[in-house]
Amino acid sequence: MKASDILVLGGSDAGKTHYAGQLLGRMRHDRSGRLRVRRGGVDDLSKLEEVLACLEEGRAAGHTPAETWTGIRCELETDDGSSVVLEWPEYAGERLFALVDRRLMPDEWRESVHSASGWMLFIRPSRLKLYEDLLVRPTDVEQGHRAASALTVKGAGWDDRARYVELLQMLLFAAGQSTYKPVGGPRLAVVFSCWDELNGEQGTPEQLLAERLPLLHAFMQSTWRDGMWSVWGLSSLGRALRKDEPDDDFRARGPENFGYVLRPGEVNEDRDLTSPVAWLLGV
Repeated sequence: MKASDILVLGGSDAGKTHYAGQLLGRMRHDRSGRLRVRRGGVDDLSKLEEVLACLEEGRAAGHTPAETWTGIRCELETDDGSSVVLEWPEYAGERLFALVDRRLMPDEWRESVHSASGWMLFIRPSRLKLYEDLLVRPTDVEQGHRAASALTVKGAGWDDRARYVELLQMLLFAAGQSTYKPVGGPRLAVVFSCWDELNGEQGTPEQLLAERLPLLHAFMQSTWRDGMWSVWGLSSLGRALRKDEPDDDFRARGPENFGYVLRPGEVNEDRDLTSPVAWLLGV
């Protein structure tokens, strides 16, 4: 891999905040894992103190407003002593999708995208915006023949089946990657967050991707080389927490005892929340 930076991406309310709190909170105290935080390796942990405090109290952290977040860089190290940078450029997901809406990528984003050896894209299945497919079930179309120019479908903004493909195309362009042949890097990990909301009826993470976002699934298959992309399930907390009402069991046992991932192609829970990051790094 050409570099050792991991870029964390995702829309609003996609679960990045809780994952950051759980991941960095654990690695800061556990020095025995494959990945750990270098001493002094977080540039400003105060940005996560509120998240960590809420989880310790058994409460969910609130949404991070766009104007209060300027990103965070966390320096990690692997078993062999290699340095790794895990970067959240923006917590506010509104800014990520603004790249697609405005067709404009700020210089700081372009630099982060270009230098990263891996992208971790968070998608929350329960928050997907999916419109009706006109080829299957037209909506708001009166019975009988009408001129094609008169057919209308209500719905504001992008359908997520197209928006995520457009986003990845912009990121690949910013990274200087040609899609003339399968891409060999950066690695891409799509992470379906809040997996516990799905009630165990969705199969493997890749099966969920193929079912809910078939256009994105096909794009990833045709754009990245085999072994350079993966799909994960993630529940950072293992259960839903409320902002205003503490979960006594969660508080008593501690946040380090909650949360899990589903590895690619599997349906069983794995408690190692560092697994997607480790896969992106090839460790």
